[in-house]
Amino acid sequence: MSRIDNKTTDIALEHDSPTRQLLRLALPIIGMMVSRMLMGFIDFVMVSQLGTAAQAAISPAVLLVFTFACVGMGLATSVQTFVSQSDGRGRPHLAGSYAWQSLYIAGIATLLACLASVSTPIWYEWIARLGKHTPEMTELEIAYTRIALWSVPLAVLSIGFDGFFMGIQKPRVALLAVVASLVVNASGNYVLIFGKLGFPELGIRGAAIATVIGWSVRVGILATAMLLPEFDRRYHTRRSQAWSSAKIAGMLRVGGPTAVQWLVDMGSWVVFLAVIMPAYGVHAAAASNVGLQYMHLSFMPAIGIGIALCSQVGFAIGKGDPDQAVARTRVAMRLTGVFMGTVGLLFILGGRPLMWLMNKDPNVIDAGVWVLVGAAIFQVFDAMCITHMSALRGAGDTRWPAVAIFLCSWVIFIGGGLAIGRLLPQLGLIGPWVMCTAYIIVLGLLLRWRWRAGKWRQIRLFKDTAADSAEPADELAAIARTASGKYSE
Repeated sequence: MSRIDNKTTDIALEHDSPTRQLLRLALPIIGMMVSRMLMGFIDFVMVSQLGTAAQAAISPAVLLVFTFACVGMGLATSVQTFVSQSDGRGRPHLAGSYAWQSLYIAGIATLLACLASVSTPIWYEWIARLGKHTPEMTELEIAYTRIALWSVPLAVLSIGFDGFFMGIQKPRVALLAVVASLVVNASGNYVLIFGKLGFPELGIRGAAIATVIGWSVRVGILATAMLLPEFDRRYHTRRSQAWSSAKIAGMLRVGGPTAVQWLVDMGSWVVFLAVIMPAYGVHAAAASNVGLQYMHLSFMPAIGIGIALCSQVGFAIGKGDPDQAVARTRVAMRLTGVFMGTVGLLFILGGRPLMWLMNKDPNVIDAGVWVLVGAAIFQVFDAMCITHMSALRGAGDTRWPAVAIFLCSWVIFIGGGLAIGRLLPQLGLIGPWVMCTAYIIVLGLLLRWRWRAGKWRQIRLFKDTAADSAEPADELAAIARTASGKYSE
């Protein structure tokens, strides 16, 4: 089969402009990301009805659970890179095996989630003391976290299966799965948080249970779709569920830095929201949590474009056309920059009404306006981060960005946030948010420089000589041996 003659590129019709090609692929993914955002947003809104303490507790707890999932999810993101490049190389039958390796990663995540859930009251008390949480806030956070941790292995598996469908440029399947999970999660929240339809009133615990159920539904739909004959014929999704140490090694090499990157990034946000902000009072914590929910309005659609870009870059590199990857990235940057810049203007012009919609407390509103001003300033730079990070991941360049994120997040964001709070306490919560803004600006510029420097052009996920000279019967083994081979920066 020719590398160029690939039937999965039906979205890339020659008469379409690059912008239309990207949007055709990205729109279902954006829908998926917005739906995923709505799941967290609905949790936030419904739990907020339990009071300001619950509103202050839910976001740190959710981020902490996500942090636990980061390692497995980061590894699973490499599925998209390997699938898209395999497809671009004319080796689509390798795609199914890469997707199924996420099942084994999820198995390990299950053991870790079990240990973390059982011990939650012990280690979370330490976080609460460090962040000066109120007793009520701590109790709510523990109640949510110890249940929601069971969603971690389901999230890992979902990311791997999502990566398969994104990699073959069939994002509508993933969109269907996430919409179904959203409906289930919202319905579960309604009946379990508030005790409707004969169910007990579980409060914040109900939100955690609904989250686990929602992720379960999503995994079920994705797994069922993967086993359909139409995908098995081309991608061997029914014939390649076995463990492959070579493919796992390749995923560790490419996805490992992404896992570390996510862990560092999300860990820094957990420290920011669970340790730094509560020290300024429950109103500052609630305002920061509300601000974060509104930030999802801008970066989740941009991430959707980034996921589509990752597939396009991987496919272009797989078929030996890195210049096309550069052109695709330029188009994506224009789209994300305009969109996020527009949202930034909305934050500045409508900050007070936006905060009022989520919390009527004047103290929360006053603090939240400044949070949104900071967010508005870094919107375009956040677009740089998302776009170039996605392009680099599609090319397999994940180590350098992980190091950059580690240094920027913990030196500028957390270190600077703690320092400014001590040196200039009169700034209140504005000080830490100034450092957050500086962190994203610096990181965006660094990732843009890394992409433009072109080091990713030297990376080879597959050795052409081994793969292309192999006989059909030996091809799976040959690619498996080389998938985790040469990785240079």
